[in-house]
Amino acid sequence: MDGSGVRGIRVMAGMTQAQFAEVLNVSQSCVSDVENGRRNVSRDMRIKIAQKFGTGEDVLTAIQRARESDKLAL
Repeated sequence: MDGSGVRGIRVMAGMTQAQFAEVLNVSQSCVSDVENGRRNVSRDMRIKIAQKFGTGEDVLTAIQRARESDKLAL
């Protein structure tokens, strides 16, 4: 999972960066840095995301859509 995947999950959940950060117990700036590629998605963050949002097909679809969207923006 990369920053675009994190953004896809957050958007799919209908959350702001601040709300998403609160659920994951991290700072909003951490979420922003991850989404913008300034910071890697840590193992702990991956685990927290999986625990809170699952790993089902809807999550995987959100990640794929976010990746495709990033490619289209280039």
